[in-house]
Amino acid sequence: MTKVRRKVAVSVSPDVLAAAERLRKHTGESRSAVFERALHGLLAAVQRRARARRYVAGYRTHPERRAEVKAALAAALEALAAEPWDEAR
Repeated sequence: MTKVRRKVAVSVSPDVLAAAERLRKHTGESRSAVFERALHGLLAAVQRRARARRYVAGYRTHPERRAEVKAALAAALEALAAEPWDEAR
């Protein structure tokens, strides 16, 4: 299924446009594809930061209890004990 595209006009600095042109020539992408990929990356970064802020806020509101930390450490040690640390891979 083909995605519907919309045309937009944006103004960018000559340096940004030159860098985008170099990138599109290097990758063989269209200018639209380069800018769309850049926006996807920016939007993903914004979402990651928002998730991290929510995680930190949740942790501050409900920090781990001592018993939970102790149980997690015990589980990790048990799981890691089964790993062949000295064997070449």
